[in-house]
This record gives sequence, structure tokens and C-alpha cells, in this order.
Amino acid sequence: MSLKNFVYRKGIWFLILFAGSLYSFFSISKHLRLQSFGFDLGIYDQLIWLVSRGQTLYSSVLDYHPWGDHLTPSLIFLAPLYWLWDNVMILLLFQAFFIAFGALPIFLLAKEKIKDEIAALTIAAGYLTFFGIQNAIAFDFHPLVLGSGLLAWLFYLYEKKKWKVFWLFFILLLGLQENLALTGAALGTYFLLKNRDFRRGLVMIFLGTGWFLLAIFVLIPHFRQESFLYWPVHWQGMTFLGLFKNFFYPTVKIQVIFFSFLSFGLLPILVPFTWIILLEEFFQRFIGSSSPNRWELGYHYNVILAPILAIGAILAIEKFFKKRKKTAIFIVLTGVVLVQILTKPSLNDLLKKDFYDFSRREEIEKVLNLIPLQASVAATNNLIPHLSHRQKVILLTNCLEDKTLWKGDMKRCYSLEPEFMVADFDPEGNANNFYPDNSKEAIERYFDLLQNSGKYSLFSQEGNVFLLKNSRFLAFPVVK
Repeated sequence: MSLKNFVYRKGIWFLILFAGSLYSFFSISKHLRLQSFGFDLGIYDQLIWLVSRGQTLYSSVLDYHPWGDHLTPSLIFLAPLYWLWDNVMILLLFQAFFIAFGALPIFLLAKEKIKDEIAALTIAAGYLTFFGIQNAIAFDFHPLVLGSGLLAWLFYLYEKKKWKVFWLFFILLLGLQENLALTGAALGTYFLLKNRDFRRGLVMIFLGTGWFLLAIFVLIPHFRQESFLYWPVHWQGMTFLGLFKNFFYPTVKIQVIFFSFLSFGLLPILVPFTWIILLEEFFQRFIGSSSPNRWELGYHYNVILAPILAIGAILAIEKFFKKRKKTAIFIVLTGVVLVQILTKPSLNDLLKKDFYDFSRREEIEKVLNLIPLQASVAATNNLIPHLSHRQKVILLTNCLEDKTLWKGDMKRCYSLEPEFMVADFDPEGNANNFYPDNSKEAIERYFDLLQNSGKYSLFSQEGNVFLLKNSRFLAFPVVK
């Protein structure tokens, strides 16, 4: 088989398998190097693991039902993964290949509309290398990542009129997280205006908007026993002009918009219909939240833009570059390269030597293996994903010095007095290891206070990893 025929017949599968394998290696390596976290991997891992074991849903880290934070019923369908492998890494593996397979419907649509294999592969590659996808893979696990893959398939299923599967995927999208219901409504608006499909478009708008309102005003408050946590209270007293300014300031928001379009050579700008969905996504993040995490180039929030921008690029080439497909390919590839250079997405870490340093893994495992599977435990943020296959695991926070019950979306003081406390005091560690204290010194003081009070005693130490045992549980020996 010639190289040309190989590219035509197998190119997309090579891209998908390569990307899925690379994403898997990256995210699992981060996990093994203690760079995955309780927020959000540990929370979702515990949720799905509990379902897989037929146990009552309850997030010990949040200290309430997990659907009181985000409404994610679609995640329960991932429970069978843990029947295959009872390890959090199966979740990272699934996510990596699920998002990679989102390139297939993008490629198939591009191939059909542009009628050029190389152009279709270029768009698929643009989707797979999108900075939002790379940074999302680096951010452990999140339903938004799965939403991006589902959205890619929804565009394809709509074009092919595969209505049963289309509606199934649409319902799954709504159930991944409440804000994706607004994405679904925006998608319905897109089909209504672009294709004049009033019947399906209106149904999607009704279902998406209705589910979102039901979620934030009824279901989430029911599970949380409080009002919706992420309601935009910063809108109070803000004028329309203030809201408009909020869309563009801080200026990092403009950078996100620019680099998003540049990722596909600015071609999606030529397709106003795709702006409908893009503006909804930018609006809910830039104006709907006061958290800088929602705006920046990093984290996982940009991942949902990937299939939308890819569709915009496909439609732009179909309409404006029918006889200049090589030019379009060059434009897209130029955008892809420029964005990789300018934004330095997370997978660039693969080029760093210390990314392949797993030397601390052994000392961590020695300590964690001493904790009985049924025991309750408080752990630093980076250790929770290694301990979340249990009912009682909480964030390790210095509640003796700061008794604030709630800060943002995490619990500080718990009613649970755990049997074990474990902390990774690696001096080279990420400050996020000590979330929500964000201070290694605060946790070190906390460990000293606990031991001086006699409530806890040293059970084991390996390097910079310390394990304390509750003195009330005499069944376990104490390290001398």
C-alpha cells in the first residue's frame, strides 16, 4: 500500500489511536507522579465507584450528595468500567480515548462536505491538538471533556439523520453537567436558524433550557439542601454596560477568543451560525462566573469549544475554499502551529525531563498500602485520587487554626474524625496539594498540633510522606 493510500484509508484511525494513547500516557503519568487531585478526579471517581458497587451516592469530600454540586446523572453509565478494572486509572483511560474518538465524526463530516481526505484529516488534527483538549486532559477528569466528544457526534448524527442515537446522545449531554444543558439549547438554536429545523430545534431548546432551570432551582438545591452554589451573585448591582465590559475584561478573555479561532486558522469566524453556540459558551463562562479559572487558557473549560470550531472550519472551507483546498489546509495548519507555540498547552510537559521521574511512586505506595480499605482517611489533595475507592475520604485541612466551615465549593471542617491522616510534604510539590489551605506549612503545623495533643500518633513515614493514626484505634501499631 502506497503512503498516499495509507493516509486515505487509515490516516484517521492512526490519528485517533495515537492521540488516545498519548492522552492516556500523559494523564496516567501525571496521576502516578502524584499530580492528580481530589478536585475533581477524586470526587468523580468516588461517585462512579460507589455506583459500581451498588452503594448509596454520597461525596465524603463535599460532605453531601455529589449532585448537590453538579448534576451529573450520565456519569452513572461509566460504572461498568470499574467491573473491568477497579482502579481510578480506568477513568483516565476512558476519557482519553473518548475525546480522541470525537475526531472521527469531525473527519467524516469534513470528508463528506469538503470532499478532500487531507483537508478532513487536517481538521481532525486541529480538533485533537486544540489547546482546550490538551489542558482538559491535563486536568485529570471532568464531565465537560466527555461533553465535547458527545457534541462532536451530535453534529454528525444530525447530518446523517440518525435520530434515535442523536436523541440518546443529546439526553446524555444534558445529564453530564447542568451547564451543558445550555450548550444543548444553543445547539438547538443553531439547527433551527441554520437548517430551518423548527421542530427539532425548538424541542432541543425546550429540553435544554427546561433541564437547566429544573437543575439549578429544584434538583441541585434538593440534593445540597441549599441554593445553587454557582449562581452569579456578582451580577447584583451591575448595569448592562458592566455586563458587556465583563465579557471582554480581564483581557485574558479576549486572548481565549482569539486563540480559539486561530486554532483553526480563523476560518470559523466566516461562519456566523457557529457563533450562536460559541457565544453561549463564552457568555456563561465570561459573564456567568466570577472565577478566573473559568476564563483562562488553562484548565478544562475550553474543551467544549473544540468540536464547535471544527464544524465552523469545515463549513467555511465548504463555502469559501471549494477550489482552494490546499490554501485552506495551509491556513489551518498555520493556525495549529501558532497556537501550540503561543499558548504552550499542557502536553508540552512531555518535552520536559522531569515529567518522566516516577521515583517517588514507591514511597507513596508503601504508605498508602498501610491504610485499610475500610478505614476513613483525611489526605492532601494530591493523594485523594489514590484513596477514593472508599466511602470516607476527606480533604486534609488545618481546622484547628481556621474553623471556617465553608470556603467556595469545598469543606474545611468535617464532623468526621478519620482513623488515618496522610500528607505528602514534598518540598517540590504543587501548592494545590494542600488545597484548600494552599499552604504546606499550615498542614505541617496541623500535624504537630495533632500529635502534641495525643489525638494522633505517627504510624508510618517514607521520605516526605507522613501517616498519622487516630489514637482511639488501638488495633494498629505505632511507629517508634
